[in-house]
Amino acid sequence: MNVSDDELDRLFRASNPASAGRFAPLTAREIAVREGIIRGTFQPSPARRRRLGWAWGGVTAAVASIAVIAVIAVNVLGPSPSALALTPAPLQYSDAQPLNAVVADAQQKLDLSEGVVQQSRVRTLGWGWNIDIATEHVEVVPQESLFEWSPESGSISTVIAAESYWADGERPEGIAESPYKPGDVISEVETSPEDLDIPPGVLALKGSSREDLLAALADFGVTPDSSSGDLLLAIGQLLSYWTLTDEQHATLISMLVDAGGITVLGETKDRLGRDVVGLRTSDDRTDYENTLLISQDSGRIIGMENELTKPMEFIPAGVVGYTLWDVE
Repeated sequence: MNVSDDELDRLFRASNPASAGRFAPLTAREIAVREGIIRGTFQPSPARRRRLGWAWGGVTAAVASIAVIAVIAVNVLGPSPSALALTPAPLQYSDAQPLNAVVADAQQKLDLSEGVVQQSRVRTLGWGWNIDIATEHVEVVPQESLFEWSPESGSISTVIAAESYWADGERPEGIAESPYKPGDVISEVETSPEDLDIPPGVLALKGSSREDLLAALADFGVTPDSSSGDLLLAIGQLLSYWTLTDEQHATLISMLVDAGGITVLGETKDRLGRDVVGLRTSDDRTDYENTLLISQDSGRIIGMENELTKPMEFIPAGVVGYTLWDVE
């Protein structure tokens, strides 16, 4: 029996019709997933990864690099007093200097540096939510990741268990002990050259001029008129592909300042105890605040923190993710 394509389409739609709520406004959970994808902090649950493991080679390298297993888990979607204990404490800032002084100091250090070679190898330390809507489960995910790629050999993404935030006997109620020891390899994802999907502008990035970097950032939606908030998120995505040179970091900092809306929070120590200066970017369209961390030693961009300014149903306000670079 021959059945036309149109008839097959009709039969498939009839067997699995779209729900009435398909086009309803996004729920807080769906927004959380979307924001997690944008910020590079969302991972599918282990069960879902097993079902979709065959497909990881066909997605972008940035998404493949975050296919990990959580190391600490807790259910916070139901009523639980422990939910408020899940987010790391916000960084405490002091001695805020004028923006021009902060930028001048960073630029001077970048100019005097011995130099970092641009390479398609990125090591990060990060934390974020892993949200599984189907099982109404949220996991806390501290992780070390190493992402290496090339058009000739493909990519490999390795995720290593990071240090727990809580020592034995100090974990908040409801938080399980990590099944991994720090340094354990949790997952390893390889992508063939044929399936490696690097945005063309990112792939072509070589120079350190504003035009060079804007061409790469355009792959993430950046335009010459983008806000500092949009630009910061795109910079975070770019840094997930490349370890950049000091000259490139200097240009990115200048681009952020020129975009406007930058607030100097002051000096602090990041999650690794490194001395940094925090610069908060502007983005009035969301309930998130994003902060750039500039090293006081090198002048390089070495971190980004994401904070939710008010609770969203099951997610408490506070730090919902961070990524640290230059962690070799």
